[in-house]
Amino acid sequence: MEQFFDWVERSFVPWAGHFSGNKYMMAIRDTFYRLIPFIIVLYVLRIIQWAVLDPEGPVMGENGMSLGAVITGGLYGEEYQATAFYRFFHLFSEAISFSYILLLMFLTMTLAIQLTKIWGGDKSLAAFCALGGFLMFTQMEAEFVSGASELLGHPPIRVPSAFLFAVLSSRILSWLDRFPRLRMRVPDSLPERVIKPLELCVPAALTLVSFLLFSIVVTRLFVASYTEIDYFVQTTFRPASQTLVFALLYQGATWLLWWCGLFGDSFIEIFRDFAYWPAQLANQATAAASMFAQGDSLAQGYVFTSEFFRTADVHVLAMAAAVLVFSANRRWRSVTWFMLPFLVFNISLPFFFCLPVVLNPSFLLPFLVAPLANTVVGWAAVSWGIVPVFQFATAGTVPVVLSGVLGTGSLMGGVLHLVVFILDVFIYAPFVIVTNRINAAEGGKEDAP
Repeated sequence: MEQFFDWVERSFVPWAGHFSGNKYMMAIRDTFYRLIPFIIVLYVLRIIQWAVLDPEGPVMGENGMSLGAVITGGLYGEEYQATAFYRFFHLFSEAISFSYILLLMFLTMTLAIQLTKIWGGDKSLAAFCALGGFLMFTQMEAEFVSGASELLGHPPIRVPSAFLFAVLSSRILSWLDRFPRLRMRVPDSLPERVIKPLELCVPAALTLVSFLLFSIVVTRLFVASYTEIDYFVQTTFRPASQTLVFALLYQGATWLLWWCGLFGDSFIEIFRDFAYWPAQLANQATAAASMFAQGDSLAQGYVFTSEFFRTADVHVLAMAAAVLVFSANRRWRSVTWFMLPFLVFNISLPFFFCLPVVLNPSFLLPFLVAPLANTVVGWAAVSWGIVPVFQFATAGTVPVVLSGVLGTGSLMGGVLHLVVFILDVFIYAPFVIVTNRINAAEGGKEDAP
């Protein structure tokens, strides 16, 4: 074990540290620092939306506590949905759902500003052009034919497109700024605050037109090739997704992107929606049809589903536990205690940046190994019939263990979460201890990240 500690301290951490100082990664990190307050508010609203405001949710809905029926005088079904109470809460719930789009809009503009600091140019113009490109692209979903809309109109590609247009906007405008002839000539008699925006009219127009053409070309290519894509998904992609190797690649890519400061789940969510969500729906439909016999698992359903991978999310809470138990860094422990209530409800993004986990070389290896280990353990437990398949979808903010119970319809789902939690604490503990040694070697800098 001592040799392993020495290797991590002297070789792996310095190697991973080279990525931490990358100026583009730092720009992404700084972007999320500015978005943390809005992210926290957004997730809190999502918890309230799911638990209270959704008229079909666990509190108001007839499949939950049926409080909505009590308030409306015992109405159910279509009569309940026709009430003013239902319409108001449904509208309120939909309004909160729109906050996700607001977050992506803020992300697009803020990242464009941070990248403009690196490449040069006008920060405000880059932010507005990036937002314009993002909105153009998402608006194209209204033009898609039936079926093809799930490719580009579906939210899974909205996060990558937000990053894409932020990068393109700042890069294109910084390049166009090299050509003085593109600046519009305006009378010197105009106020100074008016002259600069008018001078940049041509670069802004060229940038927005290029975004429009890009959106049209890309979306039409997807529409034209939809039949071929759908055939590939049905015949090759979905069968391959039910293999352990594919699941491990999916998890490895997800958490590597998170460590880099990107929306790991959202960047490759299109794979989940093409493979694991249909498997989840198939299990759910089978359960609804009462085709699951007691003890059946692999024989009656898919192992790898969208809910199955909630076992991988357990490692974030385990990382927090390892920090609280083993870390000698007072700042780390105080940050973890502060973020713990959010982590219980799977609101982990602020924790990733505030601890920090993102771009922290000390956490790279366990941050990848823990979810991979959880995937293997979960696969074995479901394949051997110890844990039922994940039949039911739960909200992303449902705490671990409870989500395992609700997702499988069995206490064994919660036991699976507990087992991988304990496993993950042991995976993270050595790396937290190594960090203590590194800080001590640097002169006891407890506040070092």
